[in-house]
Amino acid sequence: MIEFFQITGSSSFAVRCALEEIGVGYRAIDIAPYDRGEVPDFERVNPLRSVPALRDGEAEVYEIGACLLYLAERFPEAELAPALGDPARAEYLRWLVWLADSFRPLWERIMAPFFFTTESQPGVRAKGLEDLERAGAYLEAELTGRRWCVGERYGVADIYLYMLVGWQHYKPGLLVGGAAVQGHFARVGGRPAIARARELDDLDERLLRHHPELRGGKRVDAPKVDFGEN
Repeated sequence: MIEFFQITGSSSFAVRCALEEIGVGYRAIDIAPYDRGEVPDFERVNPLRSVPALRDGEAEVYEIGACLLYLAERFPEAELAPALGDPARAEYLRWLVWLADSFRPLWERIMAPFFFTTESQPGVRAKGLEDLERAGAYLEAELTGRRWCVGERYGVADIYLYMLVGWQHYKPGLLVGGAAVQGHFARVGGRPAIARARELDDLDERLLRHHPELRGGKRVDAPKVDFGEN
């Protein structure tokens, strides 16, 4: 059985979605956000102690994109990625790498600018929002006329994009892209496996926590995130 190291309501959600789509048996191991040394096996699987991480027998993998790539290739019968040799695989890989390398970091500048500076946090956030607007326009153009990221093929890239677009709801009034992006978010969110993953992660349809004070059913005292005026 796959061991899935995760924090409910965190970026590990995308990997839980993939596990639910595949339908494979897995054991979720809850990591305390502010005491990540509590589970010794977690640091052995991922020395960086960031979620998500997977242990599948002798195979160990961490980072969202790597976990999604691994699961799609480990369970080809789920058809969450084009097969090796399929020309569509080039586009699929481009999507996953762009999401991991370019799109996800924008959110860190908006949601946690203190990761990047000890001085002008509003400036970091403002630049993040400016870049997010451009990314949203790019996504809108890419998804216009498409059902999924890779044409008519639903896959792990759609799952990753769904989570990242859902983060728009953490800042009131923020919207990524337009009708095409929001339509994609609704289509992925309407899938039964995704609804199960939301329930397991205590998330509503906007990917906001029903109980922000809880992680894995246990109370945590999380610092309040200030999104500022920008």
